Amino acid sequence: MFILVAVACKVNAVNDRLDSLYRCLDEAILHSEEYVNVREHRIDSLCRLVAVARTDSDRYERELLLFMEYKSYRNDSAMSVIGRCIGLAERFGKRDESVRCRCMQAFQCSTTGMYAESLDILGSIDISGLQPAVVGEYYQAYAHVYGELMYYGLPGRQQDSYRAESERYAKLALGVLDKNSDEYQQRLEMKYNAEDDVEQALAINDLRLSRVTKGSHEYAIVAFYRYMDYKRAGHSIDEAKYWLAEAALSDVRNAVMDQAALWELANMLSQEGQLARSYDYIGFAWESAVKFGTRMRNWQISPVLQSIDKNYQKETERTNMMLRVLIALVCVMAVSLLGLLVYVARQRNKLVAAHGELSRKSVQLSEVNDELRQVNMSLDEANRQMKNTVRQLNEQTRVKDEYIGRFMRLCSRYIDRNDDFRKRVNKMLKNREYESLWLMTRSGEMKEREVEELYGNFDEAFLHMFPNFIDDFNALLKPEERIAGGDGKHLNTTLRIFALIRLGICDSSTIAELLHYSVNTIYNYRARVKNGAIDGRGNFENRVKDIGMPR
Repeated sequence: MFILVAVACKVNAVNDRLDSLYRCLDEAILHSEEYVNVREHRIDSLCRLVAVARTDSDRYERELLLFMEYKSYRNDSAMSVIGRCIGLAERFGKRDESVRCRCMQAFQCSTTGMYAESLDILGSIDISGLQPAVVGEYYQAYAHVYGELMYYGLPGRQQDSYRAESERYAKLALGVLDKNSDEYQQRLEMKYNAEDDVEQALAINDLRLSRVTKGSHEYAIVAFYRYMDYKRAGHSIDEAKYWLAEAALSDVRNAVMDQAALWELANMLSQEGQLARSYDYIGFAWESAVKFGTRMRNWQISPVLQSIDKNYQKETERTNMMLRVLIALVCVMAVSLLGLLVYVARQRNKLVAAHGELSRKSVQLSEVNDELRQVNMSLDEANRQMKNTVRQLNEQTRVKDEYIGRFMRLCSRYIDRNDDFRKRVNKMLKNREYESLWLMTRSGEMKEREVEELYGNFDEAFLHMFPNFIDDFNALLKPEERIAGGDGKHLNTTLRIFALIRLGICDSSTIAELLHYSVNTIYNYRARVKNGAIDGRGNFENRVKDIGMPR
């Protein structure tokens, strides 16, 4: 049990690291232009240094630094610069440097799919009398071109031949390279990886990792080889993805356009169903390959891009289908609700007509009331069923649902009051109490009570849904312009006006009608409050509409 808990904790820790790394990678891609500008600045500085070089030796050293900047950034510029380096080395008689540059040129060719050119360059080199380090680079270039041919060539005898040649030159390189150099350690790690000795490969990678600066281009290369070691192990997929993401992050931050880590990571994420992120990554990798300027990289990325795009399109179609189904269901429910509302409206009209024939239509009124109760019960049942469907709707729908419920209760209460009033009037008429009836209907107290009750119901409903509205509203105003909210359970006229605006009722004439004020009064209230806004009056009402919205 303890072992299982420990393993689960380790898996969670790796997943947390991966999620954090993905967020960093997303951020780096978002700011990729800044990293490109940094590299372009370095290139411009080197170009200026090359232009003012006084000797061929100085020019050679600076051109070589310029090539190192271009080799993973822009292929055509890199090939042009290394060509100039070869010419300079031959001009001042440095054979070792000339051969070294030609090996770099051949390596760049094989990296970009120019295999025949790479073999031609290497075939023209005579390695007799060269320093061991240069010979090692020569063997490295041969091992690389045959490795690329083996990996991207057609299966069969030719592929086996390429593998044999790559392994032969790799072995020759190990025999002459400095054992403390990264080139030697990298070649040794590749050897152990190919032999399925992952433990030894990771040990070599640990040593290489300790020698590079985290986040550098060299770190990205070592991290990518570590990913291949873990991938070879087969039981550390999450760990492999972590190091692949590390390599991709370093590539993006170093403005590396000749990327392998990012499109490999995009392919893995696509297979796991993380289509949105994989689509973003492969798109960025494709743009980088275009900037690097080789058809080989585009050819390598194209199948991955097509696969991700196909998966993305399938997911989009599935999502669109679900949306269409949901929209159809909502439309059906909306039509049903509209039908119910029309039905209720018709019944209410019948009820109003029945009130004109109080004595003769008493039996019909009872039947209509029974029908109305049945409709109300149907509406209640429909509302209960709809709550499960519309639970995920937005804040505006929630507000409307609340007010619809209160509207129905007020309507029901109003019907009961009308019925009580009808009975009372009927009784007074029957008893010929005409004077009392006249006095009762002449006074406006009933309307005032109804209006006050309307305000109270509105305030209670609104503050129930937006309990912090008063504080949030005052936070938009200057301290001296803030409005007192009474006892916290009722709104004053100013707050009530902006509460209606928060609910989406912005027309002054509509607000005036609801609150029983003149349009000019409502306009003056709104203007006076907006003049006290902290951020100016222009966007004040839009900010009021955002009060209470989830963040």
